[in-house]
Amino acid sequence: MSIETILACLDQKVILLTQIWDLTKQIEIRCMQDDIQLDDFLEQRGIFIARVNKCNDLIDRLTKELPAEQQERITQLLQRKLEDDDCKNKEEQRILMLSKECRAILQKASVLDHSARAKIRKQCDDLREKINQERRTEDHDGMFQNIK
Repeated sequence: MSIETILACLDQKVILLTQIWDLTKQIEIRCMQDDIQLDDFLEQRGIFIARVNKCNDLIDRLTKELPAEQQERITQLLQRKLEDDDCKNKEEQRILMLSKECRAILQKASVLDHSARAKIRKQCDDLREKINQERRTEDHDGMFQNIK
């Protein structure tokens, strides 16, 4: 029963990671605009991340319930330490395939997230520079005087 549940969790994890990747793509696209409007994308992504963490916790708990030998085997598959040829059956092949798919989606989302963060950071730095420039050029009673 545990192997089937682990597979179901991995299937769900792929779906959730794909949703995270889609939201990250939308965030990255929005970050290309002059006025970044992220709406509730970050909140939605956070919800999906929490659900992925719940899947991970359940997979860990289910794996620990298995006999020691099978536990080690599943852990190796989840960590992609085995190859397709090392799999003993279709369940192991599926665990390995889903683990690889999760990793690939995470890597793609990570690249986009890094790009979006860099763009947000740049816009923040640009705005900070404009405020500092405004402070330097206006009299001491200006509206940006108290902002540091």
